[in-house]
Amino acid sequence: MNSLPLFFRRSAALSAAIVAGSLLTVAPAQAVSGGTEVPAKTYDFIARVSADGHGCSGVLAGPEWIITAGTCVPAGSGAPSSPVTVTVGGKTSQVTNLIPRTDRDLVLAKLATPITTVTPVALSAKAPAAGDTLTVAGYGRTANTWVPDKASSLSFTTASVTDTALSLTNADGHDTCKGDAGGPALVKTGGAKLELVGINSRSWQHGCLTVTEKRAGSTEARTDDIVGWIRSQAPELAIQCRATVPIFAVSNDLLLYGHPDPANGGPLGATQSVIGTGGWSAYVRVLAGPDGLIYGIRANGEVYRYRWTGAAWSDDSRTLVATGWNGFDKASNHNLITIDSRGDVYLINPDGTLVRGRYDAAAKTWDAKTVDTGWNDYTLITGAGEGVLYGRTSDGRLYRHVWDEKTHQWTKKLVGEGGWNAFTRISSAGADVLYAVTISGDLRWYRYLPYTETWAPGPTTVGNGGWQKFSDVEAERNACAPR
Repeated sequence: MNSLPLFFRRSAALSAAIVAGSLLTVAPAQAVSGGTEVPAKTYDFIARVSADGHGCSGVLAGPEWIITAGTCVPAGSGAPSSPVTVTVGGKTSQVTNLIPRTDRDLVLAKLATPITTVTPVALSAKAPAAGDTLTVAGYGRTANTWVPDKASSLSFTTASVTDTALSLTNADGHDTCKGDAGGPALVKTGGAKLELVGINSRSWQHGCLTVTEKRAGSTEARTDDIVGWIRSQAPELAIQCRATVPIFAVSNDLLLYGHPDPANGGPLGATQSVIGTGGWSAYVRVLAGPDGLIYGIRANGEVYRYRWTGAAWSDDSRTLVATGWNGFDKASNHNLITIDSRGDVYLINPDGTLVRGRYDAAAKTWDAKTVDTGWNDYTLITGAGEGVLYGRTSDGRLYRHVWDEKTHQWTKKLVGEGGWNAFTRISSAGADVLYAVTISGDLRWYRYLPYTETWAPGPTTVGNGGWQKFSDVEAERNACAPR
């Protein structure tokens, strides 16, 4: 069926629909050509797209981005040649930029006004197999309604998968209709979570209002195989962050700062709070891990474990969990220990071996193993993801290491040619978002983009002066995560 060139494109002419709608009295929409109306607060990420007098569907992939069919918008890249309007979750925005995919009916569209009240769709990087069930949704014409007020959905079976497309069928012969183009094809993953694998492109429209075609079947443009491309074109889609990243600053007190908009490096929040009064200077090294986890290391090698819940300390905070972690009272060793977004602790031994420690909170035991050698050149390491470590050399170069759990090996890439020895401390919110304290006491934000192997525009100074007074500045390590 993919070889047939006569499939109907499914954008709907709004002007014709309005005229026809004024002449018809119809029952409530029953979805696509035989599905069900999407309940309120379900699939809120489905977008209504209007361009050149036609109506289509789309899907919100990030606050500033939708994905839709290329045939739904004016041809070409950059600013659209005629207005394109998008409505998601009751919010409306104009499109300012189009990034078409040349090998399939798909385009990324950037919104002038971010839509932050709707959770974007998750992107799946796994292709569906023949026989898999997908949910297809959109604002298209149904069996009895020209312009539905609400989106509708229907289950389809994957008939075949090509390099760029999915061929879908419905057991009852139903199809997607005009206006459904650009809507999402979704796969259900663990925990009933829905992830995007395709974008509605074309169909025979069997069963749609006024269509007499006897053949049935729909085609979707694949998205699962171009997740890397999507994220390289729109870096905002590469990660998801909490609204505010907690940043812990250590003096004799423990202070908590908040950094809004961590994905883009906006200014630091105006307020701070003291969450630990006195005694924190007894720790020669403090590490902040995921979900409020904090380790404090004393000069005598004792390690205490804390958990900040966001409002208070957990009942088991200040628990002694290890001894023998000596040497971190020496300035040269201070930055040779770190923690990643999973909560694994890494340290470099004097012989250059890299040791990883995993704590089992239930058993109250550590599992420590050597995971690499030859790390002697580094004067600083910092965890910036699950199994992602940055290492800084004495001459200021910065390397990014990624641990592969399958091969049990590291990949290493030079990401900073020099100048990184100007920082006394470097921490991370996860997903390659870095916070660095300059010798003069500024707090700077950086973000590395692995998909393009470049740095986001910046750096941005998020905190002006005074940060050199803190013995440690540590961000919550999983406040940002890859999508």
